[in-house]
Order: sequence, then structure tokens, then C-alpha cells
Amino acid sequence: MGGGSTTSISLVFTLFTYYYLLVAVRVEALIAPSPSFHYQKFPIPRHLTIMASEMLLESSLDACTICCKSDDFPSTANYPLAIFIRTNDLVLTDSDENGVLLSVESPGAGRIMSALVVIALKEATDETTRWSPTSATDKILRKRAKKGEGGVAPMGGSWTNAASDRNEILVWSSKCTRYTGYGSDNHIVKARGLINASAATVVELIGNSDRVREYNKLSIGREDDLVLTTTTTAPTNDRTDNVSKEDVGTIPTVHSLEVLCPRLGVPGLAKVMSSKSQPPLTLKPLEFKTLYYARRLDAKTDGVELDSSGAPAYVTVGRSTWETSTGTTDGSDKSCMRCEILLAVNLVRGITTTNGEEWCELTLITHAISPGIPTFIGKPLALTSAENYIRDIRALFEE
Repeated sequence: MGGGSTTSISLVFTLFTYYYLLVAVRVEALIAPSPSFHYQKFPIPRHLTIMASEMLLESSLDACTICCKSDDFPSTANYPLAIFIRTNDLVLTDSDENGVLLSVESPGAGRIMSALVVIALKEATDETTRWSPTSATDKILRKRAKKGEGGVAPMGGSWTNAASDRNEILVWSSKCTRYTGYGSDNHIVKARGLINASAATVVELIGNSDRVREYNKLSIGREDDLVLTTTTTAPTNDRTDNVSKEDVGTIPTVHSLEVLCPRLGVPGLAKVMSSKSQPPLTLKPLEFKTLYYARRLDAKTDGVELDSSGAPAYVTVGRSTWETSTGTTDGSDKSCMRCEILLAVNLVRGITTTNGEEWCELTLITHAISPGIPTFIGKPLALTSAENYIRDIRALFEE
């Protein structure tokens, strides 16, 4: 066989490897709830090996820690005593500064989650011209403009660029504008589509680790390692004074803004999850450890435009956690390749149709770094993966 044929086969193999690897990470990032990742090792032929751990070791990214004592939570068996999460793009209040080590038992940890929600909503609801639509999305929006509808959909939500029917999926990409530094040179992807289910049903699906494989065919599984939101107690301070007698002893959920976690001082559900995916052409599974936070939205407090019917809306946001303050693993598990998610967002807005049906619009944001994967390959695949994510969740409710 000639050298030219050998080169062609090698190129095809490389492109397929890039494809499956990127799709696997992208899908996981979308689920772990809207990502950046690096590889400490990529166990395929030597010429395809990707080593990016030095990028994080040499970077000056700030990190803060959520310190969890094993006797504080029932679900922390065999979990590390410290959980680190990056805060370089977050605005923390009061005397907190990015890089300070914060305990999950202090108000600081709750402010991290609140700060993540702020940037999540800012990205997901930004409808400015910074976003470049795909050709299919551009065609849909131009058609609306010709009909005199502007950016408002004839059906669905009333906000700009809302999804308008059960078949279309809108997809955009943009440069990162929320911060400068590591990862800011990589494009952010946004996708949006309607789902024939209530917002409550969809947000519960996204947060249910037992159902991940229903819409992520590459997933090996996902587990909840550590539930950070704990049972409420009788009011003892300003953060829990609004807990009614009926709510005492209950666990905060994504459906309530009134019931706060006494330890974190925030509503909703917060947990640390571990998940694994096994894409083709990889010898080891990809592993993700992610802080997942989800809560209901309030139009006035959160500054988000919601459906006029009063249908509920939710946001989920995810970011990778680490065992060390340098953003690396402890090296104890050699069976998997650890990947990182910097930001994963799902904005789920309920919509009540004219005939009274409960639908929702799902908007997702992904921001990824893919070391070793060329932009001309990574960006198109990121756009496709985002679209397929909505399409696969939509399919679950159309069977």
C-alpha cells in the first residue's frame, strides 16, 4: 500500500477519533448541566496522544474549595475531604475574593452557586448580535423578519428568538465575552428548542442520574456522590426565618424558592456527580466529576423573561470539581480519563399553549476547550452536538 493511502487512512482515523471523543464530552457537558475540558492522558496510538495537564498546572486560574467533612453528609462515603471548583469568571460578594478557600458550611459556598446562576442566565438570555446563527437558524430568523415578526416567535415564548414550533432547533455560536484568560478564546455554543413536556418534567429528567442513558447513548452511567443541600431546620437566623412550620424538616428541591438549605443559604438542589462515558475508539472511559446546581426561577428577582401564563421556569448549571487546588485529580484512579466542564447551562422555561397544553423551551449553553482538536473540527461538531442534545430529549416525549 502506498504512502498516500496510509496517510489518508491515518487522517480518517484521526478525524473519527476526534469526532467521538468531542461528542462524548459535549453530550456529558450538556447533561451535567452547559463546558471546558482537558485531558491528562488520551490512551490511543502515540501519534494521537493528547497531554494537556500542564495547561492547568501552569495556568494562573483561581480556584476556591468547598470543604466537606465526611460526617456532615450521609452520602459522602469514600469522598475526598475537599472539593475544588474554579471561580475565575465569577463575581463573589462581600469580602470574598476569587481564590479564597470557602467551606460548604459557610455562606460562601452558597454565593458560589448563586454566582454561577448569574453567569448562566446572562449567557442563556443574551440575544444580542454577538451570537452568530448557523445557516439553518439564520434562515428561520430571516423568514420571521420578512413576516414582520422581528425576533419574536409566532408561537412559544414572547422573548426574542424564542423557538416557534416543535420541529425547529435554533443554534448559535459566539466568542466568550464574560471574562478574559484561559478558555476565553474558545467559542460558546447556544441551542434552543421546544419540548412537548412541562418545564418541571424536563428539569427533573436532566437532574435524574438514573435516566441519563435514555438520552445519552454513550453514557456508562452517572451517580450522585454528594448531596450538598440538606434538610431544613427550625428558623434560627436570617437565612431560614422564612421557612414555615410545614417546611421544617423538608429537603430543598428545584421546585421551591422559599425553602432554603440551612448550610448553604440557597434554594434548589445542589450535588456533586460522577459520570462516565465510553465513546468508540477510546481504550478508557471518560470521567466527569461535576457540581450540579438547579433551582426554580423568579422573573423579577432573576431578571428573566418568562411566559405570561405563569408557567414555572428553571435553570441548571454545572462545573467540574477537583481534588486539588491546582485543578487536577489525586491520581488514584487510573482506569479513566478525567475531563473538565467549566460551564454547562440548561434554561428550561415553561410555556402554556393556546389550547392549554404544557410545553417548555430548553436553551442550553456550552463553552468548551478541546486541546488537540482543531477549531475547524471542534466548532462544527459542537454545534451539531448541541442540536442533537435537544433533539434526543425531545424524542423521549414524542414516543
